[in-house]
Amino acid sequence: MKKILVIAILLFGLSPLLKAQMLNLNYQISVPLGDIKDFTDKGSFRGADLEYHQFLGDYFSIGGAIGWNVFYHNLDHHTNDFRFQGNNNIYTITGNQYRYINTVPLMAIGRYYFTDNTTSVRPFVGLGVGTRWTEKRLEVGQYSSTISRWQFSFAPEIGMYVPLSDQIALNFGARYSYGTRAAHGRVPEFQSFTFNIGLILMGAQ
Repeated sequence: MKKILVIAILLFGLSPLLKAQMLNLNYQISVPLGDIKDFTDKGSFRGADLEYHQFLGDYFSIGGAIGWNVFYHNLDHHTNDFRFQGNNNIYTITGNQYRYINTVPLMAIGRYYFTDNTTSVRPFVGLGVGTRWTEKRLEVGQYSSTISRWQFSFAPEIGMYVPLSDQIALNFGARYSYGTRAAHGRVPEFQSFTFNIGLILMGAQ
């Protein structure tokens, strides 16, 4: 997340040179769904993404985004069956479990804006398509299990941005994210619902 902040600050100085473009840094709150909810069960307050958008006329833009989200759940005195690598035996272990899902989405994004750049609020709908790196980790006492894979992913979104000046605006949005299962199901199908609030740095349009 610190790297994303540094990149955003550096790009802020270049914003007057960016014609018909936007740089957007978002803070994110995410709610897990499906298999992710079964594993972690709690909402995530640790998330951010950095977006770039190039306008194609008044109503369309294309761009990309890179983000980071962490889901975490602690289960006290929980019992599960485990199988260790190189051993076909099943072991039942009881203890405090610490469960993590780390995910880094990389998306190409297309958006349609319902108003032009002369309005005080610009609502939009969009679709992101790309991939995400997802790591699933479980810790029980001295034992831990980690597996990570790339997943095909897409993310429809709705939102709006509110210009504060010619170069600065606020962004508000919501996004549903989906990622396919990987590693024969050991990396679960990814689903989440995310709320975004962020700062936009705009070039002249």
